[in-house]
Amino acid sequence: MTQLSSKYASNIYTEFKDLTGSEPRALVRFYEKNQKQIQNLELQEYFDLQVLYLSAIFELGSYHKLLGYIDTAIESSIRHNIVEHNGKDVFQKLLFMKGEAYFHMMQFDKAKHIFLELLRMDCTNELYKEALGKTTRKLVPQFIKSARALSIIFFILSAIVIAFEVLAVRHFFDAYTRIFVIARNLLFALGWITLVCSELYHYYKVQNDVEKLVREKLANK
Repeated sequence: MTQLSSKYASNIYTEFKDLTGSEPRALVRFYEKNQKQIQNLELQEYFDLQVLYLSAIFELGSYHKLLGYIDTAIESSIRHNIVEHNGKDVFQKLLFMKGEAYFHMMQFDKAKHIFLELLRMDCTNELYKEALGKTTRKLVPQFIKSARALSIIFFILSAIVIAFEVLAVRHFFDAYTRIFVIARNLLFALGWITLVCSELYHYYKVQNDVEKLVREKLANK
């Protein structure tokens, strides 16, 4: 790798830092245009710009690209014992961005694992609790899937009853109209009750599991 003069390297660092606060695309463009020179910076400066670059990618929603680079930064923070970046725990910051990237890429199992680890590190962090909750809710258990399927069956049966009522009963069996009205309303109501109750149960179970994890962690401190 070509070595740069310290003056040139410092200029690259200064130019990038001057862009801090700019639109994330400007940061990304500058970093990628000058990536070779940035890699020649001394460790602290390089790591600083690397984290700012990853944060800009994250803000832009370029999650696939983020996942391609972020492990290197995480490994650097561990290897070189870099604890903070701009006053924040840099390891947790990078790990959180990685978890969010997995979430948006719909890799919910991987995201959940990361958010669990983060919550074990800082069990009072509301952001981690919220992230774990929303991710766990995406991991729908089989009984919820079955309940959703059952609610759809109820809605379909209700539609069949309505069709039969309109096309046949009202014209040829008017005396049974009331029974069909009650039947289709009951089926429709059962569909909604099954769907809403199962979703509410899933939501509150996830919330309870997260709170239980937090309580256990606090108790073990």
